[in-house]
Amino acid sequence: MRIVDVLLAELEQEAKTTQKFLEAVAADKLDYKASDKSMTLGKLANHVATIPGFLVDWIKTDEFNMNSGDKMPEQKITKESILAAFEKSLAHAREVLGTLDDTKIHSNWTFKMDGKTMYSMPKTAFVRTWMFNHLYHHRGQLGVYLRLTGAKVPASYGPTPDENPMQMTASAVNA
Repeated sequence: MRIVDVLLAELEQEAKTTQKFLEAVAADKLDYKASDKSMTLGKLANHVATIPGFLVDWIKTDEFNMNSGDKMPEQKITKESILAAFEKSLAHAREVLGTLDDTKIHSNWTFKMDGKTMYSMPKTAFVRTWMFNHLYHHRGQLGVYLRLTGAKVPASYGPTPDENPMQMTASAVNA
């Protein structure tokens, strides 16, 4: 089995959970901010939606240089645009990851900020830390926003008061 197949399997598994979180975002709460230092619910949900497709492009090369003045373009965010962005992002991540063989995925990748090397790591480590762990971090924040806005919080790695996939229904017990 190729290493990328393991990464793709994780992407597929986590996509199901991420989809539930994004679907739980209320269209009328996109401007909600948890604090003055926080991004809006809409920006956070859009960020979660676009992480896989955005970051996977970075590993197409062996080096990525970001300039500190770079800004993401402002865009109108709607619930529909968030869900569409996730679908597009996921498809792109699948496509790019699928092109990597074990040699390419083990090759080194370097991140630079304004030309200064910030870190270098194998591309496998980049996918794990910057694509997956970064996604999970922000998805956790999204869960907090969902709770604060009164939405139901989906289960991820365990039950929530709103969703308990481990709980058996009476019909399942009696089956």
